[in-house]
Amino acid sequence: MIRTIAAILFSFIATAGAQEAWPSRSITIVCPYAAGTTPDIIARQFGDALSKRLGQPVVIENKLGAGGLLGTEYAAAQKPDGYTLLLGSKDTNAVLGHLYTKRNFDPNKALVPISLLGTIDNAFVVAPVLGIATLKDFIEASRKGRNFTFASPGAGTNLHLLGELLRDHEKLNMTHVPYRAFPTAFQDVMGGRVDMVVAGVPPITGLLSSGKLRALAVTGPKRVAVLPDVPTTNELGYADLTFVGWFGLLAPAGTPQPVIDKLNAEAKAISQQPDYRASFDKIFVTAVGGSVVEFKTLIDAESERMGSLIRKIDIKVEQ
Repeated sequence: MIRTIAAILFSFIATAGAQEAWPSRSITIVCPYAAGTTPDIIARQFGDALSKRLGQPVVIENKLGAGGLLGTEYAAAQKPDGYTLLLGSKDTNAVLGHLYTKRNFDPNKALVPISLLGTIDNAFVVAPVLGIATLKDFIEASRKGRNFTFASPGAGTNLHLLGELLRDHEKLNMTHVPYRAFPTAFQDVMGGRVDMVVAGVPPITGLLSSGKLRALAVTGPKRVAVLPDVPTTNELGYADLTFVGWFGLLAPAGTPQPVIDKLNAEAKAISQQPDYRASFDKIFVTAVGGSVVEFKTLIDAESERMGSLIRKIDIKVEQ
């Protein structure tokens, strides 16, 4: 009798342990950006690599709205069991919490970092028709009274903030023009209807190589391989304008630490795979791994910087 009871208990414990093994089913990565965009491609390429390593499907779910806020809120509200993750960004985790204050949502309390996945270089871009060849010329022209307009993919986005950083730091005459359909901004700059566009490098490489647009400077810490002749803002003496876009993996707060650690280890291993790095190179994104602590340190620093800028220039976004 005792042996029978012991056998039943052992079977129950073994079954419960098997049920708790992670992952035992598909994982969803919420991408708060549209299908076909650079962050969506990052999520899908990482998801494919993660699926192969874990032996479970990884599904990308695009949830758009409010500049990434709706998808971020949705991911944060899911059960913290490791089966719903977020493809977060500078916008979702360093900007949104300072813009939509009435929603009482702090993404950096509702979500925990897992790993940085990739970084993107940004650039200040004009059209040849503007007659401006360098960032110094642009700044001097504005200081002499010339009024410029600059485009971004929307009010409160990190690219909008980069333009505002330039305007505020150099005390320029610049007016922001937000775009819902960002490719339209490139057409308007080429047509002379807007003076500058602040953009990530990935979507503008073709227009730059064809000569339809001209990059005055890139804002990363070093020159971009695809734009070897374009100087960095740091090289030009504007170190405070260093500004890099980034994307990373996060999970709802309360997700078990062993799951976080496992995902971080997988992300680091994936980031070192030559074919994976090459796939990121093709979309002009630098594949990055790193520890949970390093990613959290980045998020905290960027959130502080973006929050300070938002408060200083008093950006308000409709709730």
